[in-house]
Amino acid sequence: MVVLIILVNCIVYFTFGFKTDVYERIVQTYGFVPSRFVPVTLLTSMFLHGGLLHLFSNMWFLWLCGDNLEDRWGHWKFLFFYLLAGVFASVLYAVLIPPRYASVPAIGASGAISGVLGAYAVLFPKSRITFKYFVFFIFFRAGEFDLYAGLWLGFWFLQQAVSSFLVARQLAVSSVAFGAHAAGFVFGLVVGIGVKLFQEARRRSLVTEGRYALQELLGKLESRALTLDQEQMLQLRRKEIAHLVEEDTVAATELYENLLGDFPDISLPEQLQYKLAKSLDRQGKKEAAVTAFQNFIRSYPASRLADNALVTLGKYFLDKGDYEKAKNALRQVVIFYPYSDVYEEAKFILEKQLPEYLAASFYKSDEEK
Repeated sequence: MVVLIILVNCIVYFTFGFKTDVYERIVQTYGFVPSRFVPVTLLTSMFLHGGLLHLFSNMWFLWLCGDNLEDRWGHWKFLFFYLLAGVFASVLYAVLIPPRYASVPAIGASGAISGVLGAYAVLFPKSRITFKYFVFFIFFRAGEFDLYAGLWLGFWFLQQAVSSFLVARQLAVSSVAFGAHAAGFVFGLVVGIGVKLFQEARRRSLVTEGRYALQELLGKLESRALTLDQEQMLQLRRKEIAHLVEEDTVAATELYENLLGDFPDISLPEQLQYKLAKSLDRQGKKEAAVTAFQNFIRSYPASRLADNALVTLGKYFLDKGDYEKAKNALRQVVIFYPYSDVYEEAKFILEKQLPEYLAASFYKSDEEK
């Protein structure tokens, strides 16, 4: 749908946009004019643009953020959201603007795309966006930096909201429909929050449904009764690790690794357990890391980090050549953690990389024969 929307916008502009007289009549007829409310123009105005820069910037933002939402929601749900965001933005824009702008046609996909940005800010707040810059004043300097999507889009919305307020109070003059941008973003924000609440409830339900598949993947550890001395020693070591990890993560990791030898099912508090498992993985202690991740998932299957742990396990099994376990770990994420930040990565490995590994393994075994 993202590609289709971009294609339709480009076809409309490149077919009529350079025919000045014809395009002006089209804009007057199909652009959204608040003073003469024509319902159909709420939709048609989204596919008209005022110039190449206007078209390019809108389509670029849609391309950057829209595909993630479409992948999560599906094609038709995304299209419905996109159009509804554009309609909402135009209606609220008509309410916010001063009377002198009421007869000016409003065109462009900015309102709908602002809705996409608002939803993206809520659902993918930690996605990194790379900005490139250059300075040419006495000296030349160029570089790049990353910002979280939630932070950057928050700044962008603030700028749109302030500009919208100034124009509405007639303290500034602009040909840009800031009100539509702000309205669309708020719409996307509200929808995003609602979707996130639904996703959280659905996520917990799916994790519960997937517990049997998870048990099959991880296997069951035989529970054993501990003596009083062992219980006391274990409690002491847990406290020691929790205290030590803030000062020396490596030492805390070594202490935890030693404990795994005697207590292979040991599990610490959620964040600490995951941190130690990641530390073991970074140090190249793969076997201990796998055990630590498995213990983490057993203890905290509904954790926000359980899906990350499963992807790490999937990669480990893939590299080790245990393709069945790799497939099961990654499928667990795709089926039972569909709203995960690592969903796309798990899906990519499962659909693209795993078949390549299997093919390479098949040819290797065939050559050996």
